[in-house]
Amino acid sequence: MHKIIAICVVWIFCSVPAWALVEIEGFFWLMKPEGQASVGNYGLEGTKIDLENDFGYGDIETVPGVLVIMGNTHQFGLSIFKLDASARNRIDRTIYFGGEEFTINENISSSIEMTVMQGLYRFNIGPEAFHGGLMIGGEYLAIETQAAPGQSEPAKADADTGLLFFGGFVESDPFSFLRLRASLLGGTWEISDVEADYLELEVSVLARITPQFHIGAGYRQINIDAKVKSLPLEIDLAFKGPTLFIGFEW
Repeated sequence: MHKIIAICVVWIFCSVPAWALVEIEGFFWLMKPEGQASVGNYGLEGTKIDLENDFGYGDIETVPGVLVIMGNTHQFGLSIFKLDASARNRIDRTIYFGGEEFTINENISSSIEMTVMQGLYRFNIGPEAFHGGLMIGGEYLAIETQAAPGQSEPAKADADTGLLFFGGFVESDPFSFLRLRASLLGGTWEISDVEADYLELEVSVLARITPQFHIGAGYRQINIDAKVKSLPLEIDLAFKGPTLFIGFEW
């Protein structure tokens, strides 16, 4: 994982000339995970679990991340964020998860860790007042889950995959101090025993405090539908909520 990130960073910095625009943003995504997942073991399917109703994921999670964009007409970017969420809930039915059976009325502690890294190319055209273009890139996605009754040894499952995505973006600067942004991207990947569909929507508004410094807020939603036949594992998850960010450009 760390080697992949290092290679992407070197590739971005080597691909863009020194005169190109550089934009760096750090963000917090106030996100709520929701949806369904089933985690089996040794070829046996698991119970389809609802994250909120069965495992108690109803709270907002604060997810940090960073975005780097370099270039003007031809733009290269790298985005990384990581979710680390946990919950505890008393289940009202018997659940089979990761090779373990959890019986009705047990208190289940569970966790989800998800790492998403994107490398992208954007072709940006149009005047400053309204511009945009197409995006193409690759993404690395890794998910780790575990669940356990009380302090017992947890049942675990993890999966990771890469996929290609395509999309578009638009930006508008109605005033020198204000920018509106929107983007939509998605991709489908099938390799070996892994199938994955990915869709991401983001809208935001930023205010320039100085020509080089800005703050902003927006909304982001990611939908992931994936299967790993060998476990088997199947997820149909949505992650959505507001974003807050701070950025620099020069």
